[in-house]
Order: sequence, then C-alpha cells, then structure tokens
Amino acid sequence: MEPTSIPSHIPADRVRNLSWYGWQDPEGDPPMSLSRSLSGERLFYVPAGARNPFGVWVLTRHDDMQAVLTDGEHFTNSHIAGWNNLAGVDELMIPIELDPPDHTLYRKFMMPFFSRPSIETMRPEMQRGAKRAVDAVVGLGKLDVVQHCYKMTSGAWCALMGVNYEEVDRYIAHLWGMLHQYNVEIRFSTAKEMMRAAEEIYTSHKGRAGAGLFNAFVNSTINGAAPTASQCIGFILFQLLAGLDTMGTTAAWALRHLAGSPALQRELATDSRKILPFVEEIFRRYAVLATNRFVKKDIDIDGVTLKAGDNVLLAGALACMDAAHFSCPADIQLGRKERHLAFGAGPHFCVGAPIARVQLPIALEEWLKQIPSFRLQKGSPPTAHTGDLMGLDSLPLEWP
Repeated sequence: MEPTSIPSHIPADRVRNLSWYGWQDPEGDPPMSLSRSLSGERLFYVPAGARNPFGVWVLTRHDDMQAVLTDGEHFTNSHIAGWNNLAGVDELMIPIELDPPDHTLYRKFMMPFFSRPSIETMRPEMQRGAKRAVDAVVGLGKLDVVQHCYKMTSGAWCALMGVNYEEVDRYIAHLWGMLHQYNVEIRFSTAKEMMRAAEEIYTSHKGRAGAGLFNAFVNSTINGAAPTASQCIGFILFQLLAGLDTMGTTAAWALRHLAGSPALQRELATDSRKILPFVEEIFRRYAVLATNRFVKKDIDIDGVTLKAGDNVLLAGALACMDAAHFSCPADIQLGRKERHLAFGAGPHFCVGAPIARVQLPIALEEWLKQIPSFRLQKGSPPTAHTGDLMGLDSLPLEWP
C-alpha cells in the first residue's frame, strides 16, 4: 500500500499491515491468535485494499466497542454493509443500515416475530430441521461439517422467513459465496444471484397472503406507508444474509471446540441442561460477527482523532477475548457472569438473539444424541478465516 493512500490525519505510528478480510489463521482459531498478536494494541489503522475499500480503524477493547455501538451522535450505520459498492445498487439493507428514528420504526415492526410466543411456535420446526440434518450424516462416520451446520440450524430461519426447508440449500450457497469467499468475481456473481433471489421473493409475495417475515414485510404498512419495492429488496437482502449464517457458523465453532474435548462431549451428552450455558460461552469465545460504523462527527479515542467519514471495525472476536473485561477469556466457563458483545449492543443489538439461543442448543442436543463421541480427522486440521463473519472454512470430523 502506497503511503499516499493513507489519509493525512492518520498518525504513521498507528498504521498496521493487517488483512482482516479473508485472513486465514494457520492455527484454526482466529480469536486466540489475534488476541495474542494484538494484546498490546487498543486502536490502529489498516490502509485500504481489496475488501477494505475505505481504510479502517480497528478497535480491540470491549469497552471501546460498546461505546461506539451505543453512540448515535458520532457514528452512523448508513451503508456499512457496502452492498452499494459491491452490487452497484443503492438499496439500504433494512434495518441494519438505518439509524434511529427510522431504524426504530422497522425494529418495532419486526419485534413480534422474535417474541417468546412466536419462537415457541417455531420450536417444532427447529427440532425437525436439526434431526433431519443429523439423520442425513450420522451413518457416514466422517464429514467436513461446516456447510452442514447450516442445515442443522436452518429450521428457525425457514420458519421465521416462511421458506420451505427443502429450498434452503440455495440460500446456504449464497452465504458461502458472499461471506466465506474473498475472490472478487465469486462475490460479484453471488451478489447478482442474491439480487435475483430477493426480487423473486418480493414478486412472489407482493399482494398475496402468506406466512413468515418476508410476506409480512412486503405487504406491510409502516408509519402509514407501504414500503417501496426498493425498500423491500433491501430488507430481503439483509434477511438472506442475517441469521442463517451466524447460527450455522456458531454451530460449527461449537463442534470445533467439542472435538478437542472428549470429557466435555460426555458431560453435555449425559446432561443436556449444560448445553445452554455451553452455547452461551461459544457465542462469546468464538464471536462470529464483525460489523463497522462510519464516523459522522469527529471523536477522540485513545488520544487519536477519528474524522467524519472514517470507517471503524467492530469485531466481536476481539471484544469477547479482551482480558481486561473477561477473566481467562480463552476458557469456556459454564455459567460465566460477564456480559459479552457477541450480539452487539445499543439500538442494533441483534434482534435474532432470542432465536439463536433456542435453535443452537436444539441442534447441538440432537447432534450429541446421535453422535455423542467425535474428533477431528487425523491429518486434516480445521481452517478458519476472519471477515464479515469469523468462520471455519473446513472442519473435518470423524466418529464411530
């Protein structure tokens, strides 16, 4: 990166050469590797390049990230997903790219779909989907399970969106091409396919009665007005990316952790009550989401002025491994009391968190019921990457 590409207000001693988007950790555990290598850092700047078109400030401390996530005066969500640059369209992804008060209107519309009574109506579909997914592989004895983890956890997403379980493979392929690949051509072609899918969903639901969040939004009236076709497509695009991947990716990390701990496998397989606190720790220890904000008003952090227009990376994997906030952050501690940022904070706290906290334990319980003992395949270490989602590229497991 040429020095001229670095804005003049960036102190030279804060510039670091870190490829966050698509960096593959040779140890297969990015939170651990990064927490070690960045232990002395609080705030640094990564110049523009590839999937980082703006240049980005990187925060590493839990409390700093929580402050940014809850500060609507200095930071904005507008266009944080970068979809306008990737696909050449200007649809805002609703609600993630909206700031209050507009964000609040859409959040209020969505909340009933994520209520406890609504989640309980989805529980049978969560259980059926998890069982069908494990049934399909239990007899194989070995498998790279990463993409299959999406099938294990897709029951909730399908029930929520009103999508048939048999159709979910199409949307899983979108996630793999968009969030787990860093080849520009693959991402561009995937973006076009996702646009087509969003348009198809919009057309198939508009003016028709149906179940699920897609149908409800397309045919809704919010603040006295029906959403435009462009708004509907932006909403659908975000739902195609959100939830399905985060749950599948977290399920893969749960199996990754258990594969190295036969004693913990036995403990959870024999006492399913411990699965829920285990999953909560997996959310923290392997926090998958990395979001960002644009600075809209100059602000000082760690003695440096972040200028309006700067981009700031907020990686849950760094916040949740902050030793200043968590005791022994690398350890899985059932019943840990410290609160984490795996689901974000502030107005954009993950609306789907209650669903994830039901679906993930169901999927893991079904796996342990049928495959109570498993391990990593010898000679095939797992590989993992950082990016929009900190995910596993491969997780080859074997079992009796």
